[in-house]
Amino acid sequence: MKKYLIGFAKLVVSLGIGVGIVYWFVGQMSDAEKQEVVSDIKRANYLWVILPVIMGLISNYFRSQRWRLLLRPLGYTPSMFNTFFSVMIMYFLNLFFPRLGEVSRCGVLSRYENVPMDKAIGTMVLERVVDVLCLGIITLALIIFERNKFLQLKDLVSAKSAETAAKYQINPTTKYGVMAAVLVLIFAFLAYRVKKQGLQVLIGEIKERVTGLLNGLLSIKDIGSPWQFVFHTCMFWVCYFFMGYLCFFMFPETSTLPMVTALMCLAFSAIAFSLTPGGLGLYPIFMQLIVGIYGVTGSAAISYGWVSWSAQTASVLGGGVLSLLLLAIFNRE
Repeated sequence: MKKYLIGFAKLVVSLGIGVGIVYWFVGQMSDAEKQEVVSDIKRANYLWVILPVIMGLISNYFRSQRWRLLLRPLGYTPSMFNTFFSVMIMYFLNLFFPRLGEVSRCGVLSRYENVPMDKAIGTMVLERVVDVLCLGIITLALIIFERNKFLQLKDLVSAKSAETAAKYQINPTTKYGVMAAVLVLIFAFLAYRVKKQGLQVLIGEIKERVTGLLNGLLSIKDIGSPWQFVFHTCMFWVCYFFMGYLCFFMFPETSTLPMVTALMCLAFSAIAFSLTPGGLGLYPIFMQLIVGIYGVTGSAAISYGWVSWSAQTASVLGGGVLSLLLLAIFNRE
C-alpha cells in the first residue's frame, strides 16, 4: 500500500509541475500572441508532422531489435512483435506514470515470452546506460562546437527569469528561501534514510547499484553480434534526430534552420521528458528557446514546440493503445 501511495504522490507532483508550467506559459502570452499561435497551427504543413511520427515508429523497431540482441546471450529469443509492442507500451505508460513503462515492458516479455523478470530488467538497465552515454556524447560535442549558442541560451534564460521575477515581484529573499527549502528537504530525506537503514547500509546500497551498472556495461562483450548492437543503437538515435529535423519543415520560418539545431533540440528534449511526464509543459518551452537562439522568434517558435509535442504525444497514445490490442490478438492462446 505504501508503494502505491508513493507512486501516486510522484505522479501527482510530476503532473502538477507540468500542468503548472503550461498554465504559467499560457498566462504569459497576450491575446494577440494566442491568436497568432492558433493561426500558425492552422497553417502548418502536416505532412511534416506525419513523417516524424513514422520515424518514431521506426526508432522503436530498432530499440526492440537491440533489446532482443541483449536477451539472446541469456538464452531467450522473444518474438519481434511482442518486443516491439512492449516498447510501444513502455512509452504509452510513461506518459501517465513516469518510469512505470520500463518495468511494464519487462513484464510483457515475462508474461508472453517467459523471460524472467530479473533478466529482462537487467538488460533494460543496460539499454538505459548505453542511451545515457550516447546522449552524453552528443551533449558534450554540442558544448564544444556550439559553445556560443549555449552562452546565448544562458543569457536568454537569465533575461526571461529576470522578466518573470519582475512581473511577479519575486524578490531575492523569496528566491533564496525556496532554494534553501529544497536543500533542507534533500538533507532531511538523506537523514531519514541514514536513520532508517544506517550509513553503512546506505553506502553499500549505492556501491551495489554502481557496481551493477558497471557489470551491465561490461556484459556487452558477451553479445554475439556487437556490430549489430552498434548499428541498431546508431539507427535509433538517427531516427530520433530526424524526428526533430523533419518537424522544422512544418513552418517556413523554421524550414531553414541548420541540422545542428535538431541535435540541440534532441539533447534538451531528453531533459524535458525526464522532468515531466511526456515532457508536458517543458518540451514546448525548451524548443522555443532552442529555435530562438538560431534566429526563429515570435509565434512560429512557440507553435513549433507545441505542434511537434502534440504530434509525438498523440502518436504515443495511439501507438500504445493499438499495441495493447495487438498484443492480446497476437497472443490469443
